[in-house]
Amino acid sequence: MLGIKNGIKSFSASNLIREAGSQNFTGKKVDNIDLNQSLLIEKVQILKDSGIDFILDGHLSLLDKNGQVQLIDENVIRALKIDLLIVLIEKPCIIQKRMRDRDGILWDKHFIERFQQTEVDHARRLGKKLGLDYKIVALPTEDQMNFGESLVLSLLPEYAEKILSGKKKYEFRKNLCRKNIDKIYLYATSPVKKVVGEAEVLEKNCMEKKRLWEHTKKWSGITAEFYEQYFQKQAYACAYKLGASLRYESPMPLETLGINFVPQSCLYINTM
Repeated sequence: MLGIKNGIKSFSASNLIREAGSQNFTGKKVDNIDLNQSLLIEKVQILKDSGIDFILDGHLSLLDKNGQVQLIDENVIRALKIDLLIVLIEKPCIIQKRMRDRDGILWDKHFIERFQQTEVDHARRLGKKLGLDYKIVALPTEDQMNFGESLVLSLLPEYAEKILSGKKKYEFRKNLCRKNIDKIYLYATSPVKKVVGEAEVLEKNCMEKKRLWEHTKKWSGITAEFYEQYFQKQAYACAYKLGASLRYESPMPLETLGINFVPQSCLYINTM
């Protein structure tokens, strides 16, 4: 999907491994993970030597032959020479249906949810340890509510207004929340002191700060000077990419959401 959208060729990691002669697959379980990853590294290097840009479609964690989740070793990621990690996330029930239709196996939704979160967490760790840029991208759904949880964030009234007027499509933070979320509820600080609207979350981005600025500056809603000052003590910067927003006709006090304090970091609530 990403390859088609961006006009870049996409290669499946499992197909590349099979092309290299491996038969170490039993359904979703892998008999010899280390051997398969070695074969993958060789195939990817051939593609890189050809000079083409491409997307490698694969997982950051796998099921071994005993059905246990195994993380892809950081040395494998380093050897693959990946420029950007993109983790696509989806509603567990949709993944369950897709896998049942494709493989004829009904996987437990709670296992799918845990497996997905494992991959997100591993991407964050790899990004931090190896200095890799990464994105967490929620695939769109008809009901626009993937995960059932959202964030309440405090921000200055002028930035809340820019988001609601469509002039600001990225909300910058020094750290991103761990959980997958549907929306951000915008709490405008003094003198407003109310939740003035909401915005859907399309992506979570963490990149080297100069690269993130180049990626986001058009719709940042802030100046380059403010950005540099905000992230002056960090090599990496983070941002939520925002989608459709909704301005509330009657802004709500936090108490309406069952909150009796001003949120200072990641405050989760059920998506309304």
